[in-house]
Amino acid sequence: MKKRFGVAIVGGSGYGAGELLRLLHLHPDIEVCCVSSRSHVGKSVSSIHTHLESLSDLSFEESIDIERLRNYERSAIVLTIPSGLAAAATEEILERGLPDNTTIIDFSGDFRLTSKDVHEKFYTEAPYAQHLRSQFWYGLPEISTSANPAKSFITNPGCLATAAILALAPLTTLETERMIVVDAKTGTSGAGREPQASMHHPSRCLDFTAYKTLSHRHEPEILQALGDTFSNHHSMMFVPHLIPTSRGCFVSAYATLLKPLSSEKLYEHFRARYSTSPFIRLRKSPPRLVDVVGTNFCDISIVVRDTQIVVMSALDNLGKGMAGQGIQNLNISFGLPQEWGLLHGSLGPV
Repeated sequence: MKKRFGVAIVGGSGYGAGELLRLLHLHPDIEVCCVSSRSHVGKSVSSIHTHLESLSDLSFEESIDIERLRNYERSAIVLTIPSGLAAAATEEILERGLPDNTTIIDFSGDFRLTSKDVHEKFYTEAPYAQHLRSQFWYGLPEISTSANPAKSFITNPGCLATAAILALAPLTTLETERMIVVDAKTGTSGAGREPQASMHHPSRCLDFTAYKTLSHRHEPEILQALGDTFSNHHSMMFVPHLIPTSRGCFVSAYATLLKPLSSEKLYEHFRARYSTSPFIRLRKSPPRLVDVVGTNFCDISIVVRDTQIVVMSALDNLGKGMAGQGIQNLNISFGLPQEWGLLHGSLGPV
């Protein structure tokens, strides 16, 4: 039976697209009507995403069939292509004629940053494209719980940025010292399907290393989401690390309060901040990747010692950090409950 809402996926051969296809297969109201991949035209989707065998009968097309989207009550086009390509892809879609009640959601970072100078510093491969950027709203539902009526399209947040923002957002209403340190760790699937020497199994197995120290493009995204366009209020040291797992992000954020606050009061402060956020789970003990992998949950815990605070958060970079969050944004855009089709637990041991 055809579902009410349709989705077309552009660039559907990557890990994020595979997770999007898996999750949408479980969604009660949204279905995928076409998937494009110029490098796999004619191949079945399950021949690339082998975990979808017997679940998807779609084949990759050279370009999405926009006309199919007109058969649905509402629809969306999801760009799961590398950074630097989203502006051209969006222009091409608009030139072909976007159906009424159809949104575009971009999984890359091409439209996340509002400042032209900051964007050009961190996304040298992507044109600023102001005329398109002004149409995108930043889709982190826990920060902004409804679609922006003045903007038609959605830019999906980065995975490490999501983990850090959700850890830090409740602190923005407390008085803290200027410096905040974010220690972030991520699995290798965040680098995408295309082979890279630094992601080769012999290079990553049983290894641990920092990368892009104090120069990662998610740092300005975090500051922007927290209401700071580069140190008007907070300074930040953001240090990401690669860990030898496939999936998962873990953030430890360190801050100092100007006045002591008890653990109980700080926990209640976080609980109140996220009282209407179904995918935030506050934990009394440090979160674990095994509890969030395969889900759209972000688990958070807080430790306080006098004025010192450590906030820890964990999420799946392909779930809440990408495809799951994308579906959460689509639910909001389509007028559905944001948790629709996403409330399921992890696999436990993985």
